[in-house]
Amino acid sequence: MKARRAVLIALFAAAILLRVADTFRPLDRASWRESDLGSIARNFTREGMNPLYPRIDWRGTGPGYAEMEFPLYPWTVALVYEVLGVHDETSRIISLLLSLGVLAFFWFLARDILAPEAAIAAFAFFAFNPLIFEVSTAVQPEGLTMLAYIAAVYFFSRWTNTNKMPDLYASAAFTSLAILAKATSVHIGLLFAILWLKKEGVATFRNWRAYAFACIALVPGVLWYTHAKYLWLTYGNSLGISNEYHWIGPDFFTNPYFIIGMLRNEIVWVWGGIGVIVAVVGIVLARRERAVSISLIWLASVFVFLIVAARTTADDWANYYHVFAVAPASLLIGFGAGKGISLVREGKRKITSQSVLAMLIVLASVAAFVFDLRSIRQLFLEHRKLEPAFAEAGQIEPYLQRNTLILVSGGACVDADGYALAYNASYMFYWLDRKGFNICSDRQTISAVEGFRSLGAQYFVAQRTDLAKAPGFEGSLGARFPVVTGTDEFVVFDLRP
Repeated sequence: MKARRAVLIALFAAAILLRVADTFRPLDRASWRESDLGSIARNFTREGMNPLYPRIDWRGTGPGYAEMEFPLYPWTVALVYEVLGVHDETSRIISLLLSLGVLAFFWFLARDILAPEAAIAAFAFFAFNPLIFEVSTAVQPEGLTMLAYIAAVYFFSRWTNTNKMPDLYASAAFTSLAILAKATSVHIGLLFAILWLKKEGVATFRNWRAYAFACIALVPGVLWYTHAKYLWLTYGNSLGISNEYHWIGPDFFTNPYFIIGMLRNEIVWVWGGIGVIVAVVGIVLARRERAVSISLIWLASVFVFLIVAARTTADDWANYYHVFAVAPASLLIGFGAGKGISLVREGKRKITSQSVLAMLIVLASVAAFVFDLRSIRQLFLEHRKLEPAFAEAGQIEPYLQRNTLILVSGGACVDADGYALAYNASYMFYWLDRKGFNICSDRQTISAVEGFRSLGAQYFVAQRTDLAKAPGFEGSLGARFPVVTGTDEFVVFDLRP
């Protein structure tokens, strides 16, 4: 027991130290999501702290109210800004603190449903999973989401054993928070519904507690997202909810891209490559155990979401949507590793087919863990590199008059299949501390630029790689508008009369 406690403390300490080392860095990546959350927090401090009206920078001439998840995370960052001033590291520190709660609740869950060795193995895979590591310091709502999400499962699992109402109500409250923090968390309701039906059968439908749970979990989210939809319909700004088409279509069954993309994200970012084999072995050896049952149902509920939103979740950039699968996957890998350790202990005095299998399971577990560590190392090194665009923004900023509207290159308006995409790229607005418009990379024309100019855009901060997508467009711009300044990746055109 002392040895297990020492291993757990060492793992927890190493996980914290690794995250602390990754925390103190600016918002220097060309991340649309981080820049959006950073700008929303900054705008709260400048334009009012009403959390019902989050404001983005790519607002054009409007007030910038945007459809998004409930902005508790950027609003909390803004509260700290009010006291200590605006510092990029503030949001990462808050994410770090949230990540400690995520680790704690996962350990509580693993400890409750797994054997001691399996729980520690599961915690190791979870704490050092690259997606969990990434969201631990990311300026995104996933840190808050995962804290509430895993806490909800922990308390619900406890309730299925103890039948104590405080556990059930705690699960409902955390489920509500998870859905408010990220609407995609709603899929966890499938896990709870199946576990409740397994516990009480059809009597579940006659249990008033089930309806109370549903109300507590869902009503706040329904109210918020109804309001958020109003912001979209009124002001036309959305962080990828209504302005992008995420959903499965008939081509899911004919285009292998979706299945291959989702599996690639799962294998690389969730399962640590060979970790899926460890989990499968554990399932085969003890598929009827409670921990395996809960984990498989949980994983199935996640896959329902991933498949329904396959037009997004299959993309490489969308790997963080798979973060929901990490907890059940880690439980299954930990369960398999624990079974391997037990078999090694049982067969250590003689060599048998069982002892060979046990050693292979343990070696596969170690290999999966090392795979995850390599992925974390890669992410850590990427975070240390200065984003070239960030440095070039510093070169561009002095050439732009203050309080002017700018036009900035954005993403494509539609994908290859003609479905709508959220094209608003926010990072240049955040770095330059300007407001303005985005132009779609697949709709670049002189007349489009003239249209934004008539709305008040005074500079066009154009990305050269996007200009190249419209042959001859950069030359036409240069003939029509003077160049203010240029860098390796950007050229700024003066749109002023």
